Amino acid sequence: MTRSVRLFLSRTGGPPFLGSVGYVNDAVRPLLEARGWTVEAFQPPPAGGDSEEAMLPFALAAEYARCARGARPDIALYDGAGTLVLPPGKAQADRNVVLYHGLAYGTGNWLTRPGIDLHLGNSPYLADVLRALFAYPDWRRRRLLNAAAFPAVRDVRLPVPCVEAPDGHPGFAQGQDLPPELLRLADGRAVLGHALQPDKQDMVATLSILYWLNLLAREAGTPRVLLLISDVSLTPERQAALDMLLDGTGFRCTDFLVPLPHFNQCALVRLVRACRFGLAYNRFPEPFGFYLLESVHQGCPVYTNGAGNNRHLLPPEHGIHVLETAGMAPMPGRGPDLAAYRAVAERIAADLARPGEMRRQCAQGAALIDATWSREAFGADLAQALDATQDADAGDVDFDALEVAPSPLVRRLDLATGISFNDYATGVLSPAECAVLRDLLGRRAGHLSGDEMERLEQEHRFFARGLLALRAPAP
Repeated sequence: MTRSVRLFLSRTGGPPFLGSVGYVNDAVRPLLEARGWTVEAFQPPPAGGDSEEAMLPFALAAEYARCARGARPDIALYDGAGTLVLPPGKAQADRNVVLYHGLAYGTGNWLTRPGIDLHLGNSPYLADVLRALFAYPDWRRRRLLNAAAFPAVRDVRLPVPCVEAPDGHPGFAQGQDLPPELLRLADGRAVLGHALQPDKQDMVATLSILYWLNLLAREAGTPRVLLLISDVSLTPERQAALDMLLDGTGFRCTDFLVPLPHFNQCALVRLVRACRFGLAYNRFPEPFGFYLLESVHQGCPVYTNGAGNNRHLLPPEHGIHVLETAGMAPMPGRGPDLAAYRAVAERIAADLARPGEMRRQCAQGAALIDATWSREAFGADLAQALDATQDADAGDVDFDALEVAPSPLVRRLDLATGISFNDYATGVLSPAECAVLRDLLGRRAGHLSGDEMERLEQEHRFFARGLLALRAPAP
């Protein structure tokens, strides 16, 4: 049996790796070849170059022609951005597989497209979100948005760079080296934390936590607390807005936040090792969560609102602490209660006072990271998934047998208060909405009127807002 695959993957060609996506995608070819696959890659011309050539894409046409002359592969493997190069379909290969690093790229080329045999989420969380998307209901016609894709979803374990290179992967060479004076901030004059993912933080939540941490430090007579953040996250406009938030407190945001340029990974590892905690209070969901795992692996615990897969990465007492309370929900017309973030600061302050226990928890987390997210595990999962496509038979999905459940985007749903923490739309539901949800949750689709459900969805958008989803009932 031949086992050939053509890759349509983005951000390849490293090192230097183009972010975590490039690192993962560049691992695919050698891992599959080591398992007996014949692998070739579609190689579009590099971005940039002469503008005249970009206007007339003959180099891209030449690559299309080269692939058309070759043998048709058994499998075409894409990522989301790769589907923009050549949409998946039986014209490309006998079987088509998409590996998802997130859901923001090439959506129109995979969400409803026929001919994709397998959809691979980069985490169980992302796989569940994919199922919820494919199961978006058409109540009047009693069918799913993409019934063929709904049962054709599975997840794979990604390789995390720190497992391969605990001191920082030299392939992530882009960025600056670490200035020695930066580490001297942690010589007893200050406690350092980090939130260095560019422009992912909820800056109001992040600043509030630092404000309370420094008030607690002042009361206890302990060193001040500084947070190292990406300079991309603290634009002049955002700094001015945060300073307005602090008006009357005697503080400015730069009393707490230290904006830094992009560092190469070896420098970043040294910096994280000098930090006592990390923050990941994100504005939008993390599909996987490399940043949190890398921090824990270096012995630095992370505190997070759990957006996306961050809340699923590690079990309790393994270095990731999910802290989100009702007061952090934005109330209509006035936003979140900033005093609610004091609880996060109190937890961090208490944990700073027990460094041995935090090191123990992170060491436990690091051992689990090593055992779970290695290159070997990724290669085994990927090869097994590709092999399984030849025997895949999606079969029919019984719409009426599916049941209404909370969407995988829901972090917390309190129908008594209406408070809903949601990776897509956090807010406060009305009493009427809560009453409808109480009635719908757990019910089989076959027991619900299509016309009535269509009316409810037009009025409340429960499925469109990522509050509800259809799922197969538990066995």
